[in-house]
Amino acid sequence: MNPLNIAVTVIISALAAAVILFCLYIFLIAGRRKHPEHAFFDGLFAHRGLYSNETPEAPENSMPAFSRAVGRGFGIELDVHISKDGELFVFHDDNMRRMCSIDRKIVDLTASEIESARLLGGNEAPPRFSDVLRLVDGRVPLVVELKCEPRVDPAPLCRAVSEMMKNYTGEYCIESFNPYVVGWYRKNEPSVFRGQLAERFYTRGKHDKNGAALFALENLWLNVVGRPDFVAYNCLHRDALSYRLWRNVLRMPTALWTIRDENTLADAASDCECRIFESFIPQSGGEVRP
Repeated sequence: MNPLNIAVTVIISALAAAVILFCLYIFLIAGRRKHPEHAFFDGLFAHRGLYSNETPEAPENSMPAFSRAVGRGFGIELDVHISKDGELFVFHDDNMRRMCSIDRKIVDLTASEIESARLLGGNEAPPRFSDVLRLVDGRVPLVVELKCEPRVDPAPLCRAVSEMMKNYTGEYCIESFNPYVVGWYRKNEPSVFRGQLAERFYTRGKHDKNGAALFALENLWLNVVGRPDFVAYNCLHRDALSYRLWRNVLRMPTALWTIRDENTLADAASDCECRIFESFIPQSGGEVRP
């Protein structure tokens, strides 16, 4: 065969392979195209409430922190766990050591044991999710993160949250790092606006024996499980290829977390709809709902 023909064949084959790989990449990271209504998503959300862990009066994910956020008109991002006996609590970490000085996982504790704990040694206990919903009462929108460890069946948590939200009239969306949580909502609650959380886990030093899964998650390849409506990504990692493809090629909704100063807040405005902040009070907030 003519050397020129060989070269052309090789180039064409390489280009075809590249196109196929790119199409596969897009297929893996693609989300749902027809979203539920989500105008509320375009705004500022206080991460774990408008809190301060410097004092025990309004620590993260506490009723005073949520009350402050509502009073300032900010949306709220919060975290939901399920207890050993099936009750829903708002708490961030899997283990209660950091916030309550109890070295046990929240999923291994009963509701009464959780309610007897105190956040940072103050007067506030980890709140029940139902109490937070009554406090907020639809006045500001919620980003509800469902906390479910890998290899744990997400169905009990998802069912409990879904059942509770049926009686809630406010605006909200759900998100999770666990793609099977997002997948549960894809199958069972398609009317709910759902999101996939991700970041560069290797950059954050979080890689472990689940390294392959984390690599797939940070590159959004596991979107194929839940076909999310939005991606919520670490604001420090928003130059990641998959995030840029999601945002600029697929033109899908995005959230960035956790923004900790006004300059980053302003810079992020062109890179997302939902900006999740903490450690400062933005100069402009939302409007308190009646």
